[in-house]
Amino acid sequence: MKELDWKWPELALVLVNKLAPAGLVITRHDLGALPHDRVLIEDRGPTQIRFTFVSLHHAQLIRKPLANAGAMASVSELQGRWMKICAVVLWKLRKEGCVLTRWDRDAVPSDKTLLMHGHRDDLELRFVPRNEAGRIAKFELEQEGKHTVETIQ
Repeated sequence: MKELDWKWPELALVLVNKLAPAGLVITRHDLGALPHDRVLIEDRGPTQIRFTFVSLHHAQLIRKPLANAGAMASVSELQGRWMKICAVVLWKLRKEGCVLTRWDRDAVPSDKTLLMHGHRDDLELRFVPRNEAGRIAKFELEQEGKHTVETIQ
């Protein structure tokens, strides 16, 4: 059976809905609070994705051999941003780890969208009705000339 193949933007969406359905604010302090002695492990299976923070030593012991051992790994800036959001949300709200399932994905409200609004010193994440998100996106495009919508497949 194939593992759950959710991309990082979708993982962030599901994590925020599961851990903070009313929304949350990520501050500079939250970013600075990420541990320097721990690593976020993402273990994907056919029915769940398990996130845990483990010591660097433990991560080295459990790491799987790479299929393309000589290939350079790359993460796009977009994927990297979503990975950081996931790591910060997990460390802020669920240091002991978290498991996501298809049920968690199905629980994301289909009539709402995740709004991320950056401020000077923080990032606000909350679910808003789709029509409100459309109004905000239209305003940003018309007034600021910014295209601010990302679609998660």
